[in-house]
Amino acid sequence: MNIVYGVSGEGLGHVFEAVEIATRLKGEGHNVRMLTYGERACTLLRDFNPTRIAGITLHFNRDGMSLFDTTLGNLGIFPFFLRNWRRLRWELAAFQPDAFITAYEPFSTFASHALGRPLISMDNQNELLHVRPAPDMRTFGLKLVQLATRVCTYGAAHYVVKSFEKHESRASNVHFVSPVIQTVIRRLEPTAGRHVLVYLTKPNAELIGVMKAMRESFVVYCNNRIGEDGNISYRAPGEGYLRDLSSCKAIIGTTGFSLIADAIFLRKPYYGVPLRKQFEQTHNARFLGRSGLGEFSEKPSRQDLEGFLANLPAYRERLARYRFDPDEQVDVLLGILREVAPSPAGKPSEEAGVAR
Repeated sequence: MNIVYGVSGEGLGHVFEAVEIATRLKGEGHNVRMLTYGERACTLLRDFNPTRIAGITLHFNRDGMSLFDTTLGNLGIFPFFLRNWRRLRWELAAFQPDAFITAYEPFSTFASHALGRPLISMDNQNELLHVRPAPDMRTFGLKLVQLATRVCTYGAAHYVVKSFEKHESRASNVHFVSPVIQTVIRRLEPTAGRHVLVYLTKPNAELIGVMKAMRESFVVYCNNRIGEDGNISYRAPGEGYLRDLSSCKAIIGTTGFSLIADAIFLRKPYYGVPLRKQFEQTHNARFLGRSGLGEFSEKPSRQDLEGFLANLPAYRERLARYRFDPDEQVDVLLGILREVAPSPAGKPSEEAGVAR
């Protein structure tokens, strides 16, 4: 099959997952064409020669995610697609796609409908549309992320929803699956060393101040900062990250879905510090507390962090009992692709598929 794969370039979780899934798809004999945006995403997907498009990025201020700044900062998307829609549509039609996959990337959703091809949505955000939230979680933030999710993934033939919990689906086209784990993560042999790994997608001076007052060793990845500051070592992303992840005794970090999945797979207790006003991060953080695999707070105190680190054996015991199948997501996707694959007689001709 010819598959167009749209990948969100906001954060790297979707990107790392796309590398794993696209590699598996190509190994199964499928042709994959990537769409993405952002320098880091395009660099990480360079082996797949991605088509660069415009995409939505989130903007933050010191109070958390800013809806105003995010809206204003993304207005340039519309002129890009007005200028490039005919070219992109022609290029995609010439590829003769049999199916589209969207990893929370809306252009691939719109293009699939424009070309009349089946769409497969693959993300964790759709969990918020199919699972009843707790009463105190029914906020404006929830409504906002639900609206964004509907826009990004509307009209999909199938929804492959990554989740840390096994939910019962009420729709035959909604599939709850365990998350993919990168091959490099699977190959690690984790140990419990002396340091705590800290991964922050945005600077957090308040958290750094709390950690500097503690008698612990922290290895911090944030904004490519490098250097030593007392008990804190700042490091830039690179080969050393996997070593630090594998050998840490615990993780403190913002609560993106992918890093939590890696931590669970490696049996690393996790203290989540969700980005403020970003509902998805709050949702992921609450899972940590509810499951007993970690804790969370938007503004952790020294007492909070010291209590978490003192209780690591209990978290590790729960992690040892937690099980998920890192192959499930790809296996379900391959089954769906077999289902939506066109018959040879139904394959559109190249001439018919090209936009006029």
